Amino acid sequence: MISNSKRRNRIIITVLSAFTLLIALKLFQIQSDIGIYYWDIFLYVNNAMKMAHLGPGDALYLPPFFPAVLALLFRLGFTGETAVFAAAAAFYVAGVLGMYLLLRLRFSEMESLAGSISFASFTLILSWAATGALDVPAISLSIWAVYLALLARRHDSRFYYLAFPVAMAAFLTRYTSGLMLLPLAVIILTDPSLRSKLPDIGRGIGLGVLLYLPFGYFFYRNIGTPLPITKQVSSTVTGSATSINPGYSTDSLYYLKHLPEYISAMPSHDYLRVLNPSLSGPTPVAFIVLALIAAGLMAIIWRNRDLISTDNIRGKIIFLILSLALIFTFGRTSFALSEALLLLWALSILWIRGESDNIEMNLAVAVWFLAYLYMHSFHPVKVDRYLITGLPPLAYAISLSVNQLSASIRFRRASAVLSLAVTILMVFSAVSYTAGMPHEYGIVKGEKEAAAWLMNHDPSYRERVIASDRGPAFTWYLGEYVFTRRIQPQRRELSLRYFYELNPDYYIFWTGKTELPEGYRVIYSRDGVSIARKIR
Repeated sequence: MISNSKRRNRIIITVLSAFTLLIALKLFQIQSDIGIYYWDIFLYVNNAMKMAHLGPGDALYLPPFFPAVLALLFRLGFTGETAVFAAAAAFYVAGVLGMYLLLRLRFSEMESLAGSISFASFTLILSWAATGALDVPAISLSIWAVYLALLARRHDSRFYYLAFPVAMAAFLTRYTSGLMLLPLAVIILTDPSLRSKLPDIGRGIGLGVLLYLPFGYFFYRNIGTPLPITKQVSSTVTGSATSINPGYSTDSLYYLKHLPEYISAMPSHDYLRVLNPSLSGPTPVAFIVLALIAAGLMAIIWRNRDLISTDNIRGKIIFLILSLALIFTFGRTSFALSEALLLLWALSILWIRGESDNIEMNLAVAVWFLAYLYMHSFHPVKVDRYLITGLPPLAYAISLSVNQLSASIRFRRASAVLSLAVTILMVFSAVSYTAGMPHEYGIVKGEKEAAAWLMNHDPSYRERVIASDRGPAFTWYLGEYVFTRRIQPQRRELSLRYFYELNPDYYIFWTGKTELPEGYRVIYSRDGVSIARKIR
């Protein structure tokens, strides 16, 4: 017979799956109506076309795993933007289910439902889940990597054979997922049976390296190096960027200030506000959830007040020094130093507390959130979607807060009631937010129509040199490589020199947003997009 616990678990997984699939289908429909807008997504789909031997690639040093998945779909005949959105939505569903399984290692069925529904309903997740961007697929794989690592630590070390390849897949989906090594390190280093598991850990790492090899070969064949990540890591560690970048901001508190909008933002019919929830303002649901988390954290601190009064004076001093160092370095020094301090900080807590129930999970999740918060807060380019990497720990904090607060209430069903209340609030937030999303964005339609017009106007367009201020977009629409040339006011002379060195036959640009170089005449202008032809 099936136990009541297993029956409840199956029912809740069924409910969670149904909700997530409905949301995923809604997001897929919306995105299919809109199309692709974001610059980076065009780079990924063009790389997928290159991998599938169906078209030109662009910026082949970018993370290759999701484009490889798309390339497989393209080769199977599932071409076009709908395949991109469907694949992204599938990763979203997998991430939500993985979040539930991860939470179940620590919490009850209802508490885990509250956390996983919250993750599925976070505004920032909904904004990007089906767009084709790499953020949600990467975090979904990261969730599964942590879940498998915890299974390996708690049950069977052979789960490391899966944990490390999945972690490598997350890294190859988005390079910043490499920071997941920190929570994984906490899980592994806090294991009292570490020595006996080292052989399985080594084999797992070996399998992860094997997964990298075909991608390393792809990099070497196309760009001459098997490790293109090194240059990007260097710029991230040093925080190099210029004020020309549209996301440039020196406000180290940017992500903390906009955390409410990432949880639950006001619905908007403006697609740019959907992609950037920080522009929309938070709903009351966001503050209710944050109040719940704050109350839960206060309850945890109170229950662990002996951390301060412990007799381990040396450990206490080290913990305080590391805590102060983390506060001082936030947003001020290279995040690499902060990441090292974070790992030492977590280990110092373990030294003081000793092995206790779920301490490795609590510390791993804390390090997970702080690692990404420190990195993105230090880097001068602030973009809302970057903090998607830190949202699973926020979902964990919701489940943890429900767990801790219900334990303080003298009511047997407190946990179920609190969990249900959070679930209802977040479902309401998700439904209202998706209902308010737009189904079209004019400039996307304008770009598609401009590309179609050019193909009809000049059937020999493949033999022409074409440039655009949105090169990757028109590479995708035309199926031929389109050079990117943007006349930037801050670098006008240099931009024009690069433009005239290319000497394109056609120039496609956003009307009124980009200067038209001399020697070109506009032959098409509609819906915000113009095409200019070189004057013979």
